[in-house]
Amino acid sequence: LLGTYTAVNSDEFTCVLWLDGEAVDSYSSNGTDSVPRRNWMREGRGRSLWKSVKLCNMKHWDRGRTDILKNYTGLNMSGAAVLQGRFGCEIERNPDSGVRLMTAFAQYRWNGEDFLSFSLSRLQWEASAGSAVPMKRKWNRDRDITMETNNYIEHTCVIHLLDSLSFEAEESQETAQPTAAVFAKRSLNPGKVILTCLVSGFHCSDTTVEVYQDDDIITEEDGLLSSGIRPNGDGTCQLRKSLDISNSTEASYSCEVQFRSLKRLVKWDGKIWDQAEPKH
Repeated sequence: LLGTYTAVNSDEFTCVLWLDGEAVDSYSSNGTDSVPRRNWMREGRGRSLWKSVKLCNMKHWDRGRTDILKNYTGLNMSGAAVLQGRFGCEIERNPDSGVRLMTAFAQYRWNGEDFLSFSLSRLQWEASAGSAVPMKRKWNRDRDITMETNNYIEHTCVIHLLDSLSFEAEESQETAQPTAAVFAKRSLNPGKVILTCLVSGFHCSDTTVEVYQDDDIITEEDGLLSSGIRPNGDGTCQLRKSLDISNSTEASYSCEVQFRSLKRLVKWDGKIWDQAEPKH
């Protein structure tokens, strides 16, 4: 769970909230209302939870933004002063050992350079630049800001993240049903066709895709190319895998999609785009 902020000069800022690597909400100082990008964030218990995720209006962010911009904007002689912030946590879930906090962070950058960061082990702010030392000392004397920062990123953030992922899983189980297609089209390489497996509409972190030649899995060592997982813009993702094969192959090819506990196998019908008849 991550909040990223960008403030320009003293009165303009934007905040984007990220859940499991995907942008799911945003807010800006121009009065634009927060617009969550998941249904569960707008309804019932999920809405109540999401309203409590205060990464966009935490006290230390407002205080930090005001303090840093007030004290350092005048030192910037090149024009706009840009302050960036990152606050959040990352966890690892293991069926045997449970939940483990991987990292928790609160960081500021000033005009593209590291400026201040919160040390979870020392429970204090640390300066990454000489010009940040006065601000570090000031914040470390403010116990309320220090403790709120620590409590949020180490404890509250983890609770919010686990609850959010639970809602996310429930919604994706109900709505995300991957579609898969296997097709071939002519290649620029003589005697070859490009075989493609296209899977779309799946939750971005819960789906695996394998391409088979007969009963053997095809890998990158065999020349398999992957687009990587790409967002569709609706909270789901797509993945494309392709391979050059002989246009006279006698082998069978298929694409296997595993979504949570569901498994689906889609076979290539042997047809090549721009050909009316199968390869045989």
